[in-house]
Amino acid sequence: MTYFSYTFINVILPIFIIITAGAVLNTAFHLDIKSLTKLQFYILMPSMLFLKVYQSELSSQVITITITVSLIVILLIVGISLLIAKIRGYSKSESSVFINSSTYFNAGNYSLPLIQLLFEDPIAVSIQAIILMAHNIAFFTVGIFTAGSGNRSTKDALLYILKMPLLYVMALAAILKSSGIVIPQPIIDPLTILSSGYMAVALLTLGAQLSETKFLLTNTRLYLSSFVRLLVSPAIAYLIVSLMGVQGILARVIVVAFGAPTAVNVVLSSIELDNEPEFASQAVFTSTVLSMITINLVIMAAFALIPA
Repeated sequence: MTYFSYTFINVILPIFIIITAGAVLNTAFHLDIKSLTKLQFYILMPSMLFLKVYQSELSSQVITITITVSLIVILLIVGISLLIAKIRGYSKSESSVFINSSTYFNAGNYSLPLIQLLFEDPIAVSIQAIILMAHNIAFFTVGIFTAGSGNRSTKDALLYILKMPLLYVMALAAILKSSGIVIPQPIIDPLTILSSGYMAVALLTLGAQLSETKFLLTNTRLYLSSFVRLLVSPAIAYLIVSLMGVQGILARVIVVAFGAPTAVNVVLSSIELDNEPEFASQAVFTSTVLSMITINLVIMAAFALIPA
């Protein structure tokens, strides 16, 4: 099976089936998208991230390298996206969503299954879990601030970050893990149930939002965002791992992971903050469709350029 058909059948198709279900449900029943978003931000996502951090089995060295490389790449993409937005004269709200849609990727319900299927190695999946953690640290600080600053003051954007539970949840999980504290099973079990529901609800919410979105195929900002997200981002990741001397499965996972399409969280934050949710939805949909082609190019390049 080729990379293209493999990725389409095992990753893209399941994602689009759930997105379509969300669109059909919203068309039929007019779902409360705001409530779905709050459910994810305050219950499902914190549960998922807590378990990912607490259950990670990687060495401290690998974790440190993964987080360091991920944050460097993310900050570089933020800088590049900001420069493009300045050059093209985007408004404050347009710039904020453009930066987020170009920078933050679907590290959970796209990259995780892709890495699991591609490498068939638990180490690779654990590395991706740490990338997910680093990605969310960046998103729920820099990303939320960027989204909030699109139509809020700097002070209000900062206050909004402090209200988000994600950073506190990940910090608590890291403290408990490093302290060797065993969490009782009656607490782990409900967290596991809630965590398993995140992916489905996130994609259903995206489908619901897409069903209310008008697509403008001539929107240059949309294609620029996808170009940076799908091709520039993994190229920068490859450059950073090469400069830092990172090799093998760790380098390959990082490069492939950064080739994922725009994160659903970009849509959720845009809905929550009422900051261009239509463009954010279009960016997620467009980059996900285009990734059917681009992710295969990224995979082939990663395996060809990075020694095993």
